[in-house]
Amino acid sequence: MSDLAVPSWRPRQEKQGISVRMLAVAGGLLGVVALAGAVAWGLSRMGPQPVPVIEADLRPLKVRPENPGGMVVPNQDQLVLEPIAVRREAERRNSSGARLDAGPEAPQLELLQRQAAPPSPPAAAPVPAIPPAPAQTAIAPPAQTVIANVVPLAPPVAAPAAPPAAAPKPPAPVASGRAMVQLGALASEDSARAEWDRMAKRVPELAGFQPRISKVEREGQAPLFRLRAGGLADAAAAKALCEAVKGKGGACVPVGG
Repeated sequence: MSDLAVPSWRPRQEKQGISVRMLAVAGGLLGVVALAGAVAWGLSRMGPQPVPVIEADLRPLKVRPENPGGMVVPNQDQLVLEPIAVRREAERRNSSGARLDAGPEAPQLELLQRQAAPPSPPAAAPVPAIPPAPAQTAIAPPAQTVIANVVPLAPPVAAPAAPPAAAPKPPAPVASGRAMVQLGALASEDSARAEWDRMAKRVPELAGFQPRISKVEREGQAPLFRLRAGGLADAAAAKALCEAVKGKGGACVPVGG
């Protein structure tokens, strides 16, 4: 047996990874998709566009403010003798540290009258005197003499003047009086005394009274100092004194009687 030369044979190794042909196919597909999207977007822009609509504003024209303004004096009408539920409700609506208003400013009537008075008319030019016409001489017939009885008129009798009405007497304190008036509820005793001094100067009817300041404890809140004037005969006297205080611009509530 002769020896034959056998050629050596090795298996061909396959290349790993993505081939160039697959990359080309993928790029072509992406280009087609991009072109189709651009065509669709262009066609959508060529269609009819929506017309904007202007509508009325649905919000309210006027909004009520939370605080409309004005002066609110807390605790001016608070009565300590009221039930605890009524007092708590009043304290919930009002805040502490109340002070009475100085009152409305009195108008100056004389200045207003001078401003409203019409201007005085200008002085009239003197009228030239017209000379009298010459009198014509005329013969008057003889006048007949008539004699009549002249009765003198009696002078008018003036009616008697009515006496001036007496001014109402302001209420004064009495020894056995139990009715009182409350002039305020302040945050401190000094504030209550200062309020009494101010009211005594403004209201002359309080000259004969002495202030009564008492401390009122409140649950969960700062105490109040009520300012009162007592010693009135009855409820009618307390009401009359309150009317005088309110007439001067102060706050007053009759208590007891």
